[in-house]
Amino acid sequence: MMTMIFRAVEPQATINWSGLFLLFWCSTVSVEAQTWKLETNAQVGYHIAIHPNYPSLQNPTFAGELSVLQATKGKRIWSILYHYPTVVYGVSYQTLGNPAVLGNAVSVVPALDFELWQSNRWSWRGRVGWGVGIIDKHYHSFDNPTNIVIGTAVNACFSLRTALLYRLSSHWQLLLGGGITHYSNARLTIPNLGANIPFASLGIQYTLGLPQAIDTEKNQQKIKELPTLQQGIRPYLELGLGLTERGGTQGVKYPVYILQAGVSRRMSRISKLSIGVEYLYNHATYNFDRNNGGVAYRHFDYGRIAVLLTHELLFGHWGFVSSLGVYTNTHRYQRSLLVAKLGFNLYLQNYFKRQQHQAWIGCHVRAYGGEAELVQLVLGYNF
Repeated sequence: MMTMIFRAVEPQATINWSGLFLLFWCSTVSVEAQTWKLETNAQVGYHIAIHPNYPSLQNPTFAGELSVLQATKGKRIWSILYHYPTVVYGVSYQTLGNPAVLGNAVSVVPALDFELWQSNRWSWRGRVGWGVGIIDKHYHSFDNPTNIVIGTAVNACFSLRTALLYRLSSHWQLLLGGGITHYSNARLTIPNLGANIPFASLGIQYTLGLPQAIDTEKNQQKIKELPTLQQGIRPYLELGLGLTERGGTQGVKYPVYILQAGVSRRMSRISKLSIGVEYLYNHATYNFDRNNGGVAYRHFDYGRIAVLLTHELLFGHWGFVSSLGVYTNTHRYQRSLLVAKLGFNLYLQNYFKRQQHQAWIGCHVRAYGGEAELVQLVLGYNF
């Protein structure tokens, strides 16, 4: 799991859930434009081979990135509570270390950039983004059978990075940083080990126009006008449906049914913590055994029971979800005790203004033992 510190009072399915993230950024930041910046940076990294049969990595990875940065000044409540982060719209081209097998990637990744520390000329920032990556070489049983890393052309692209910036003038800044980029289709189509690329970066920023002052007094008045924060414990219920493959490459997709119940508590205006018990039934593993025969199978053996701790960062109508849990029962093809989830919820009501009786829909990427397993769509209700 990843902890962030804020200063704050087949391909069609992949397109759908990656597009959900793009919709998230468009809906939350569309009217925040104040100060704009242009940024370009060069990255050098190296693919992490996470499997004995991983394709050979002949070269380091290289990437060029161009980004437009949009400062937030408080027109949205979330930007005040998160201490005015910068919205980033980035496009990059990246080599993957083996052009014949792994190919190259073009990605579009919206991100949020947070100030972690600042002095007279120096600043330290953290950036997290999630978007879409198009990879021109992926698994094919005849043309590219050794690419067990990526099974589809369209994938999710996740980026986490940090950078030190040095201000040369009122318009120019140099940056030196590093981070990691991850490509995956969340096992919607196998094989899908996923690509993990740590990198170092060097770049420059240019500010268009002069920085505009933030009306902190007016913005704090907006916060005071919000309803009183209620931090009571509230029960919730969540239903989920996922898709995954089993027993072949680019084959039939089977449903995965999920039911979760638990309690949640608001830790602050931007933070919610939940603990719940989940039951998951994997129809793919059941059908794999039934079709192959030779084993005694019961439906109960394919169910998983887990206890999960979930943290959610709130953005009004949106929430960024991260979960970590453990399986408490023995089940067929068990390979780990750990389960993790990462994704987004869309709330019917603005969570800053309504704190109970909230309904939501969500899209989460689920990992099993550290490896992406499936994408799940959820319906939930917080009493």
